[in-house]
Amino acid sequence: MRVTHKYYFGNWQLDRLATLSLFTKVVEAGSFSEAGRRMGLAPSSVSRSMVELEGWVGATLFHRTTRQLKLSDVGQRFHERVPDILLDLEEARVVAAQLEDHPTGLLRLSVPDSMERHMTMAMCVFQARWPSVHFSFDFTDRVVDLVAEGFDLVLRIGPLQDSTLKARKITDARRTLCASPRYLERAGWPKRPEDLADHNCLTFRTNPGYNVWRFASGKTIVDVRASGSFSANSGRALMAAACDGLGLVLVPEWLVGGALAQNEVVEVLPEYVPVPNHSPLYAVHPYQRFVPPKVKTFVDFLVAHFGRDYDWTSSP
Repeated sequence: MRVTHKYYFGNWQLDRLATLSLFTKVVEAGSFSEAGRRMGLAPSSVSRSMVELEGWVGATLFHRTTRQLKLSDVGQRFHERVPDILLDLEEARVVAAQLEDHPTGLLRLSVPDSMERHMTMAMCVFQARWPSVHFSFDFTDRVVDLVAEGFDLVLRIGPLQDSTLKARKITDARRTLCASPRYLERAGWPKRPEDLADHNCLTFRTNPGYNVWRFASGKTIVDVRASGSFSANSGRALMAAACDGLGLVLVPEWLVGGALAQNEVVEVLPEYVPVPNHSPLYAVHPYQRFVPPKVKTFVDFLVAHFGRDYDWTSSP
């Protein structure tokens, strides 16, 4: 009996880190079954692992009902520490393994939906140089929890909030007010920013600040309350609506460049400069001291690839 217990505990020691990672997936998913689905495990296996984890911790981590799974107070405090522990372990692994000079391994990225075409092409160019790096992209316009959701790198648009995450600017892209010729034939051309109050403006739903469009003419700043029949949390959806003649949209070059080149849309009020005039794009990662070569090399590549000479009007 003693031998069996010792053997089981030894395996538990080896599996403990995997169980901690599974714990974060359960919290993220909100249920054993959903976490199991994402990880390719049976719900019973996930539940058993969490019971074993609670036994090791010596406290109840979850409150369970037939309909709901919630963290206990102890579980909440425990969860606040676990992602940092796993991240520290990954950093230690990078140092201990003394990876070769060239990058390798799986790189998990969260990328704004509006950057899909340009980032896919950039990835193809990068893999031609570094074939040992594999990619898993999550295209979304929501702000992901980089550490909790297990991303190595995220690309974010606009000003960044203060955090312990590391960020590097990739590029700046000019913002453009545009509409399809079909819409302008029907609704008329605005001659000044104030005229936009009488037009159908397509706006981002995720950030109310986007609904105030600012323009500069010399030292004069004009604020316009943009409103219309359609808003969305996807830049690509807004761009598609604009190309279909629904209204005007104010978007960065990476989203509108191809449509401008193909005359699907045209620039409106070019003599008035949007404020801010450019949208910055940042690469953000959680690594503090030791950045894995796959992350560092890819960020360096993005800075060079999307430099000032990059043509956003081309179709990738």
